[in-house]
Amino acid sequence: MYTFKISKNKTKKYDVFKNGKYLVSFGGIKPDGTPYQQYYDKIGKYSKYNHLDEKRKDRYYKRHGKDSRFESAKYFSHAYLW
Repeated sequence: MYTFKISKNKTKKYDVFKNGKYLVSFGGIKPDGTPYQQYYDKIGKYSKYNHLDEKRKDRYYKRHGKDSRFESAKYFSHAYLW
């Protein structure tokens, strides 16, 4: 259903495609080119930046909320990185 590719946007980790059409970019990359850490990268390209810290994951959800609009950048971040 979805295809994930390394993002062409230098500030994002992944680009999402559905049926070959671009949907959204998600996942953050710092200005110096280093990816931000995530709880667990289910896609796997940035899994070396997994922190697996439950308390940190909880704080992330408190800041960003758990509900997200379907097929938004927030949706994909929650579903595939957090």
